[in-house]
Amino acid sequence: MKELTVFEMEEIAGGAPLALNGILGNVAASALGAVAGAVFGTLIGGTQSGANGGLLGFGLIGNAVGAIWGFIAGGMIAGAAAFAGGWDKTLEVVILSLENTINGKFVPWSQ
Repeated sequence: MKELTVFEMEEIAGGAPLALNGILGNVAASALGAVAGAVFGTLIGGTQSGANGGLLGFGLIGNAVGAIWGFIAGGMIAGAAAFAGGWDKTLEVVILSLENTINGKFVPWSQ
């Protein structure tokens, strides 16, 4: 039995990779990108927003607001970017981020 290449699989009617290259793939990429962007936004907003500190716990309030804003804005921006980039590019970025996390090189603001 012959093994099909990726190109041949994409040309087969009803093949799974074909579905991930169309509008359905962009919607799935948008969902994946929104989740990843919300995680990155929460991380960055929650750790960097209250960096100035302040008296009476105002730095903590800044961190809380930054985490919430980072969650919302990160999810929206990354979701839109992932929709435009498509499934393959979004999956590549998410896998790279996961590998960097495992290797101890996780720096989301450098990607």
